[in-house]
Amino acid sequence: MNIAFPAVLLFLLVLPGFVFRLFVQRREVRTFDHTAFSAVALQALLCAACANLVVAAIATQWLGYRIDIGDAVRLLVGGTSALKDVASGLAWLNDHPTAPLKYFASTIGLALASALAWRLLVECCGLDCRGKWSTQWVRGEAPWYYLFSGLDHPDAREVDGTVVAAVVEFKAEGSYLYQGMMLDYEVSEAGDLDRLLLVHAQRRKLASDRAYDAAMGQHKEDTSRFYPIAGDVFVLRYDEIRTLNVTYLSLGSSAA
Repeated sequence: MNIAFPAVLLFLLVLPGFVFRLFVQRREVRTFDHTAFSAVALQALLCAACANLVVAAIATQWLGYRIDIGDAVRLLVGGTSALKDVASGLAWLNDHPTAPLKYFASTIGLALASALAWRLLVECCGLDCRGKWSTQWVRGEAPWYYLFSGLDHPDAREVDGTVVAAVVEFKAEGSYLYQGMMLDYEVSEAGDLDRLLLVHAQRRKLASDRAYDAAMGQHKEDTSRFYPIAGDVFVLRYDEIRTLNVTYLSLGSSAA
């Protein structure tokens, strides 16, 4: 027997588990440990086993199909000599060539639908917000998403936007403060923040801070300290940023 057949069969059996894990949570880390006994692999295998058990139960109990596990094992380990023992099963496959395709499509579809449904439930109910009892079980590895979206804010439902202020240091010109509305962000394969995409960006020298009015007991507001940066989207590289400040806005509020 072609040695590729067992590998393809095992791949199709475990694929639903990796599909489920890919879509069930937000993840900014796009690389993971592929070793056989890593936590990621074991989680995927467990999810794949559940998907296969559910589809196999439906196929045998409700649809009247028969799944011969023994024949499948013979094909995997028995080599060419096993073909004589499973001749009846192979004849059935000739009469129903789409049955295996329907089975594997069902397991993958079940895994995908379950992952999306679970993720929708978690996000709609806020089960992944910091402080909830369920956070450690359902929260994905996406710290930057939770920071910039404001989901960890006490009034997360009132957050309508995010203003980012970042200090960038130049050797010749000194330090500048860049500020703008968060449009989007990009992360590296390892999940590290790579770029910030800002709109309505502006900047000022860091030394041009607000003057303090001792009589009023507060700083004077002076918007002329900032000047706008021409362009639709300003891209700020994270490795050039010294410090980063995030302000959440709601309708009717303004950035400080």
